[in-house]
Formats: sequence, C-alpha cells, structure tokens
Amino acid sequence: MENSKEIITGEDKTLSLFCHLSMVIGGIILPIIIWAIKKEQSKFVRFHALQSIFYHLAYSVLLAIIIVVFALSIIFAGVGVRSIESMHSSSGMSAAIMIIVFAFTVIIVFALLGGIAYSIYIAVKAYQGEKTKIPIIGKIIYDKVYGGK
Repeated sequence: MENSKEIITGEDKTLSLFCHLSMVIGGIILPIIIWAIKKEQSKFVRFHALQSIFYHLAYSVLLAIIIVVFALSIIFAGVGVRSIESMHSSSGMSAAIMIIVFAFTVIIVFALLGGIAYSIYIAVKAYQGEKTKIPIIGKIIYDKVYGGK
C-alpha cells in the first residue's frame, strides 16, 4: 500500500539518486552514509539507501560466484587439457581454455554493465520520486520501511 501522504523533497530525491548511482561512484559506503544520516528523517531515502546497500551486496555475491566458477572451470579445463596434451605432446593454450576464458569474460562484462545500467535505471526512477522495487530485495525492504501488509 503506497503512502500517499508522504512528502518527498527535492533533497530526498537527490540523495536517493546518489544512493543508486553509487554503483558507479562512491561504492557501498555512500548509501551507508546517506542511510545513517537520513534514516530517521525520510522513509523515502531510507528505502532507497537500504535497497542500494542490499543491491550492492547481492551484486557482489553474484559476481564472486561467477568469478569462482570461472576460476574452477579454468583449473579443471587445464588439468584435463594437460592430461590429454601429455599423451599427444602438444603445447600452448588449448582451444577449450581459450573458449572458457572468452565466454566468462563476456559474461563478466555483461554482468558488470547490466548491474550498472539497472542501478542507473533505479536511480532515475528514485529521482522522479518513485518507489521502484528491485526484485525480491525491494519488496522486503519496502515492507520493513513502510510497514507493508
């Protein structure tokens, strides 16, 4: 249920914008600072700051998982290739490892650009005074801040 009586100031919108743009500038520290300063003064800023903080954390975990899978793929592919190469005495980086490196590089670049693009989208929505919710995280935070249900 939307809180229609809430007054959202220009400062609230700007601070919420910066919380989400922290994916590009400032890192997770910026929304933490904004949350600490404004948490009692503006539910709108508290909602967007918390959403940004948890988005940073979820995004970091997702990237860490992708990087670990990438590293393990390289290790296992390297072990398999070395055992095959020892039978055929060929040298150099195998095609399998090159394909894995290329595929994961593309995945990581898209994950980085996608995460930043989504945070910019949410930042613009916040600046427009909207309470756009990030999937899963946003609903939980909205319910905590605005007392949902």
